[in-house]
Amino acid sequence: MPTKLEFETPEGRLSLSILDTQFMAYDAGELAYRSTRDFVARMQSMGLGELAQAYARLLAQNKVSVMELHEAREDAQACLGEEAERSVIAEGIMPRLERLRETITQTQVDMRANVERLAALSAACDRALRQVPGYRPPVRGV
Repeated sequence: MPTKLEFETPEGRLSLSILDTQFMAYDAGELAYRSTRDFVARMQSMGLGELAQAYARLLAQNKVSVMELHEAREDAQACLGEEAERSVIAEGIMPRLERLRETITQTQVDMRANVERLAALSAACDRALRQVPGYRPPVRGV
């Protein structure tokens, strides 16, 4: 069995070891879920760091947006009890929420595109592995 595979992907032509191709085809998603740091490091070692770093940035942006939403909710709840403070909600918190909504929407669009790129790369790796004579995908415990 060859030690490196060379094949076309949506990211361009890749030359990866069998182990890296297998990782990308079957294990990258699980590692990304368990440890973003380890996922980025592994992808960098394969020459795919830019794609993994984009994923990590988008994930971090999403977490920051969620924290900002919680803060805005707390600010709004603090203002609701007093009549004079309602203008604070309308003038300060509502524009903040609108900007946050736009950020979240764009982050979700970008995250979907990034995950689709990762999925297409994974599928290309799977196709490349299945073309190796005698190759059998690893058996996963259920």
